[in-house]
Amino acid sequence: MTAPARRTLTGLAPRTAGDKGLSRLIRANREDAAPEPASDTGMPAGGLPTAEPAESATDRVPKYLQLRRREARVYDDQADALTVLARRLNNGRRLPGGKTTGERITDNTLLRLAIDLLLTRADELEGTTEEELAASLGLEPRTPGT
Repeated sequence: MTAPARRTLTGLAPRTAGDKGLSRLIRANREDAAPEPASDTGMPAGGLPTAEPAESATDRVPKYLQLRRREARVYDDQADALTVLARRLNNGRRLPGGKTTGERITDNTLLRLAIDLLLTRADELEGTTEEELAASLGLEPRTPGT
């Protein structure tokens, strides 16, 4: 009797001694996926021909899969305020009859907008500390512990 074939996740490096499953998944998620090099036959290394993606292809892929994963450390009051704001905005999406309109607003949605807003004012940023940078944008600097 032969042993059943072991299932693996595509794109993960083979398991090594001492390599825990969860940490291996986290590392794989953090690494930027490099496109496969094409062979001289015009086919990717996987051997299957690829068609040029249709312009509407991104409409079929969930937004979160089109975005790059990043982490940020935020203050407790910032996290709480983001959650309250996202809930308020999502409550505004409700239509009569219980249906909703638009897309779901998450903390990450609001963080992406905040980053875009910051980048539009990048030329105003001056300073070498978080407090100095905040002051250069006209924000009240945080006091330690708040």
